[in-house]
Amino acid sequence: MKKNIIEAKGFSRIIAPVDGSDGAAKALEKALFLAKETRKPIVALYVVDTPRLTDVVPANNLSVAWEDLLMKQGQKILNDVSKKGSKMGVTVQKKLVEGIPEEIIMKEAKKNDLIVIGCKGKSAMDRILMGSVCEKVTRHASSPVMVIR
Repeated sequence: MKKNIIEAKGFSRIIAPVDGSDGAAKALEKALFLAKETRKPIVALYVVDTPRLTDVVPANNLSVAWEDLLMKQGQKILNDVSKKGSKMGVTVQKKLVEGIPEEIIMKEAKKNDLIVIGCKGKSAMDRILMGSVCEKVTRHASSPVMVIR
């Protein structure tokens, strides 16, 4: 039996960052399909961007309420991913983490993992001013990255 490309490259897991956006949903669909075809597990990763949240919302009761809301949203999204994976026969590990998204994604992904990430296709000006999680992960990750537009 001929090994498929993913097995030949030795990928052990698929890292699927999710945030509730359309881009992340499209990337998740590809990641789930790839996981099913290759029989590889998925790590569904939701990052609550706490450091930047406290830059925008002062560290008080309001920021705690926002953080709690984002944590609940993340848990719901991860539960939905787990249900989709279960229906497809894919093993899904859920991870809800606080931190800077691009740093957490790159830290989670080991050298032999594949990151499947959605990009929103921001304008050049947006990338210059704010940066893009997808762009930073693509440029700096030590793991292979599959970008879904």
